[in-house]
Amino acid sequence: MKPFEYVNPKDIKSVPKILAEAERALLFAGGTDALARMKEGIDRPDVVVNLKKLTDLAFIKSDRKGLRIGAGALLADIIASKDAQACPGFVEAVKSVGTIQLRNMGTLGGNLCQRPRCWYYRSARFDCLRKGGDTCFAIYGDNKYHCIIGGDPCYIVYPSDIAPMLIALRAEIEVVGLKGKRRVKADDFWVLPAQDPYKENILQNDELVTQVFIPASARALKSHYVKFRERDSFDFAMVSVAVAARLDGERLTDVRIAYGGVAPKPWRAVKAERALEGQVATEERVLAAAATEFANAEPLEQNEYKVILAKNLLKRALRELVAA
Repeated sequence: MKPFEYVNPKDIKSVPKILAEAERALLFAGGTDALARMKEGIDRPDVVVNLKKLTDLAFIKSDRKGLRIGAGALLADIIASKDAQACPGFVEAVKSVGTIQLRNMGTLGGNLCQRPRCWYYRSARFDCLRKGGDTCFAIYGDNKYHCIIGGDPCYIVYPSDIAPMLIALRAEIEVVGLKGKRRVKADDFWVLPAQDPYKENILQNDELVTQVFIPASARALKSHYVKFRERDSFDFAMVSVAVAARLDGERLTDVRIAYGGVAPKPWRAVKAERALEGQVATEERVLAAAATEFANAEPLEQNEYKVILAKNLLKRALRELVAA
């Protein structure tokens, strides 16, 4: 680990200037991902910006407009919050992150801005495309956990459990930079490699996430999060799905579906949503909707199982949503 300057900003407003002036800066809050990247040599910052003492980032508040959660809020605190319980699918997604120990350290902002877990990206031995090289080694390498859709030219999967649920709930993400604040729809916060092969989101070098807003309309929706992983205790999702909808009798309306583990960003399943809007969620109809969504999937040599898994997880998620 190379030497670096450790900076304790006085307030949120001072952070963008620090980020803009540093050649290589790294934001540090819970440290569950940032510290690992530094140890692995993926990130070699000149400046580490400590956000832990910025208590105005660690809030959870609810009012008639909706639920606001600071980027510095601990995941464990979100789970324990009575305000967050109004969005059960959101709490389910947060509960599925890592272990109890990690949730007691990890923050909401850190979870949303974590970097890929691809072993080629995480290894100093591979100068992969996302690190500025010429090749995505997953294309012809060990690609069991990589993406099946939206991958060209980099076949990572985005690891956050919370991100798909925020998309399903029509959440917005507030960002602060030198030019001030801006709100971005969760749908638009993450990007595909075709847009930028080096970044996972739209943040500029001087920007940081300050809070997440889930609108009050989400309280009227039924929401649910389902995650499939190899080890139930703490693994990242091989495939996950977040669903939110209203139930009009047995018919689904206002349907929103987002997948994790299938693409380089949380994948909003627009085609499946359209196929299910106003429909009764029979097994045949749900599987057909999922098949439509992944009709253009391009699995790699070792991960075609994800196509089947994605279809069946949507069936399970909607069955449990309706039954709840």
